[in-house]
Parts: sequence; structure tokens; C-alpha cells
Amino acid sequence: MSLQLVGTYAPNPTNVRARSTKLGASPQGDRILYAQGRTVVIRHIRDERATTLYAQHAQPVTVARMSPSGFYVASADITGKVRVWDIAGSEQMLKLEVQALAGRVHDLVWDGESKRILVVGDGREKYAHAFLFDTGSSVGELNGHSKAVNSVAVRSQRPFRAVTGADDCSVMFYTGVPFRYARTLSHHTRFVQDVAYAPNGTTFASAGADGRVFLYDGQTGNMQAELSVASTAHAGTVFAVSYSPDSALMATAGADGAVRIWDIAKRALLSEWRSDEQDRVHAQQVGLIWTREALISLSFSGVLVVLEPDTSMQLRGMLRGPTMSVVDLAADGNQIIAAASIDGRVYLYGKQGADRVPKEHAWPSLLRIGCAQRAFVVAALDNTLRLVSSASNADDEIVSLAVSGHPRHMHVCKNQVFVVTDKGIDVVTIGDQDDKASSGTSSQVLVPQATCITSDATAALVAIGSEDARVRLFRYEKASFHFLGELASGRSSITALAFSPDASLLAVGESSGKILVYDIEAQALKLSQWVFHSARIHSLHWSHDGAHVVSASLDTHIYVWSVAQPMQKAVFKNAHAGGTNAALWIDERTIVSAGADGAVREVRTL
Repeated sequence: MSLQLVGTYAPNPTNVRARSTKLGASPQGDRILYAQGRTVVIRHIRDERATTLYAQHAQPVTVARMSPSGFYVASADITGKVRVWDIAGSEQMLKLEVQALAGRVHDLVWDGESKRILVVGDGREKYAHAFLFDTGSSVGELNGHSKAVNSVAVRSQRPFRAVTGADDCSVMFYTGVPFRYARTLSHHTRFVQDVAYAPNGTTFASAGADGRVFLYDGQTGNMQAELSVASTAHAGTVFAVSYSPDSALMATAGADGAVRIWDIAKRALLSEWRSDEQDRVHAQQVGLIWTREALISLSFSGVLVVLEPDTSMQLRGMLRGPTMSVVDLAADGNQIIAAASIDGRVYLYGKQGADRVPKEHAWPSLLRIGCAQRAFVVAALDNTLRLVSSASNADDEIVSLAVSGHPRHMHVCKNQVFVVTDKGIDVVTIGDQDDKASSGTSSQVLVPQATCITSDATAALVAIGSEDARVRLFRYEKASFHFLGELASGRSSITALAFSPDASLLAVGESSGKILVYDIEAQALKLSQWVFHSARIHSLHWSHDGAHVVSASLDTHIYVWSVAQPMQKAVFKNAHAGGTNAALWIDERTIVSAGADGAVREVRTL
């Protein structure tokens, strides 16, 4: 048996207040690039599952750009390190690693020949660096700024020119190659957030926190015009600017929630799209990229807005995804996958792509999710369970149910919800009417320092794990727990539990990475050979026929284990950077997983 990746649902960018988020694109314009945690995301605009992830950075990534040739990607992180890696093959081989700056990299750009890379950011000795992509040798000096540099752009045609925009409110103009300082452009009165060169090299533009957008000659750096409506281009900071592929139009994105298209020749506003998000901070447009396929803007809330790449600016769709770690997964009978994220939202994946709940104001960080008869049950940090229906998920239709304390773990079986809290074990019974009402809650202290809980398919047999490496078995009937026995072969804290479909076996995961399988009738250890994980087990799930178990671990790997042949295993290594938090079977051959990188991946057994 082996495991093959068949699809990846991408996470969305995590934004920083008052800072532009840089988006990149492939030369064909069908894919966009951005950073998410320690991962570089290469996302297809039209196919939600056609996503490539690169997770070999040791620190959070800040920006990624694909070379004009389409063969390489350059990505940089918060420590100033730049990695150049191969995108043409599947192995993502490293071409070069350079310590470009001594601090966070804010932006980088390739030249038109795919030979040189210019990097800018916040360093101690310098704020910018230019080097050859294959050797790392310097190709000039980008000096002149006195504060952190936010953006860089390069003229694609010879003679090469480069421009940078910084927190010192200035735009620097350089000639090259090698790149040398030519002049300072001081038209902005506040931070310069973004600069961009037209694809044909005739003009370049700068955008700043003063709400102003200036247009310059691409070869000389002379200021040609200011693009404005009334007195400024936007009512607030202009975070991003991007040219159309034919260089005739330019788009700008601002803190006022608007994306505007300008005619370069006429210096006039042609059309506007404005976000309808109620929270005006989340409505801010902080990133922008114009490709051959679409005009894509990034909202501060993390939503990627896909617009038609013309003056009609018709809304084509919105690309949604977690902006932080996914902590748990659940699936219903309609093949809807629900992912609970630390960002306080549930993401629903189906044939129509991804949707999110709630749509507006996020909940406190989510901890667990499970599927009841007709709704998903979510446990959050505010001592509350919420019922989310995949059919009707309007914010005002979501019902909240209180539990006795802070949730640590949860298991959902039909209309019974077992919750481990810091106060004890809560059992919430969900009513039959659209799963929208609770018909009772009971709380009992059964196991000291309980860590996780599970039940069989009838909710009659319950297992509770604890920090003392023991598992207690209970019979649950008439709202009461009756002690049956104790499984004590563990060596470390119990972190995951799962009954087989016929409840004859119990898989137990430990914080050490070891997995034990117990025979329930004999209350004895059956299997102890599943020891190949090297860190905490986060999730265990049985296949529908009870022949295999899939495990997810902090060591980033996914294993599929065989009950009949205990030493037989299949592994999908490095499934999720930072750790794999959940994995479950959705049919006889397909596994869905999620982890700290915010991605949801689909793997198939062969």
C-alpha cells in the first residue's frame, strides 16, 4: 500500500495591520503566489484543489515570486533569508540560499531575464540587496533609504531600472546593471507601501499611506502625473498597485475597501469595486495582482476577491480558506468536509469550493469539530458549542450551547456530544428538530486530568484517556456513566482515541508518538507495533471496514496502519508544516488531512 496526494485546498494569507501583503503570479497568469506561515502557497485561480505548497523555510515566509521563465520561485522569510527553488519538477530542489538581509524581507522581484533578484526589507546594515539567482553574487548597491523598504520593482526591458518605496516616505530610482543610485523621488508625505513597473517598461507607479498614487516615466524617473479622485486616489492608505498585462490600465487597492482601475493615458478613473464586508477593517484591500486570467484583490479578512480583468470589474468569485492552523476535521454524509481553524471560523469544502462560517465576525479560537445527524458541532475557547449546518449557515441561524468549562476534547456521536472540560465530562444531547436545540446537559467528574474521549457508533461504550497514560472504559446509559474497566499498557499521556466500527478494538495514541490497539472484550493489549511516529499523536480514525487506521501526528506525517498485518504501513511524509492535526477517511480509499499550515489535503491509497 502507498499514499498519493490527489488535491490540496489552499490556506489564505494572514495579514498584518497597516502593511501591504505581496501577491505574485505565474507568467501564464493562471496561478498566484503568497506566503502563509512557513509555507509558500502556489494556488490555481480556477481549480480549488490544484495547489502546490513549499514548506522548507525554517521561519515564517513573507513573500514569494515566480521567475518570468516559470522555472524557479524565490521566497524570503522574516530572518532575511532568501531561497530559490525549482518549480518545474515535483521535488522542489533548492537552487540557492542567500542571507540577503539581517531582518525581515518585505518584498522581492526578479528581473526580466530571470537572472537577478532584488530584495528589500528591514535590515541592520542595509535595507536592500541585489544578487544573481544562481551564484548569489552582488549585482549592485540599492542604497539611499534611511528606514525599512516596503516594496521594489524592476523594469523588464534593457536598459534596466529599479525603484524602491520605503517608510522614509521616499521612492528611490536606480539604474542598472549593476544597480546604482540615480535619484530620490519625494512626492509622498507618508509611508510608501507599494511600487510597480508597467510590463512594457514605459511607466512605473508608487502608492502610499497618504492615499496618493504617482505615475513616473519608466526610463528617467520623472514624475508624470498623480492619479486622484478629488484630492487623493483613495480615502486612506493605498496598499497595492498593479498594471494590466497590456500596460494600458492600472489597478489600485486601498484601506477604504475599494479596488479602482485607472486609464494610464488619460490619467482617469474608469471603474471601481468596493467590498461589502460590514467590518471596515476587514474590508480593507491590502494586496493586489493583475494577471491574464483575473484581477485578484486581498481583503484584510484574508478573502481573495477574484474580479474580471477588465473595466467591468464583475465579481467572478471569492477564494476562501483558513488564515491560521486547522485544528480538527469532520465530514458528513454529503461529502462536505468541515475544517475548524484557530482563526475562529469553520471552513466547509464541497464541490462548489470553500465557504466559511461565520461570514462576518469570527468566533474565539476553535478547538474541535464533529458531525451530528444534520449539523457540525464546534467547540470554542469561550466554553461554548455551536451548531453549524452545511445546508443553511447564515450567521444569525447558528445556535450556541454552553458547557461547564474550558473544552479540551470533544467527540460527537449522532445526537450525543461528549466534551472533556477542565471541570469534568459534559454530555450534551442535541434535539431532533434540525439539530438546533439542546434537550439536556449533564456534567460529571469521572477521570482526573482527562485529555480525550471517544465512543462507539451507538454512544453506549465510552473511552476516556488521561495524563496518567491510562484509558478508562464506561457504559453510558440513561445519562449516567458506569465503569467497566481500565486499560493501563500506556507509557505516556493519552492524546487520541478511536473505536473500530464494530467497537471490538480501541486505538490509543500517546504523546510519545506510540499507538496501541486494545481488544475491548478481553480488555487486553492486541497490537503494540505501531511506533513509527516520533511525536504526539493528534488524531486516529478507522477505515469503514475496520481494516486500517490513519494517524496524524505533530511530526507532520500521516500513517496508514494495517490491523491484519501490524508491520505493514503506508506513510505520507511532511503532509503539513508545523504538524498534522487531523486525518480521517471519507470513503474506502480517500483520506483528508489538515494541519498547522492551514491546508486541507486529500490523499488516496494505492
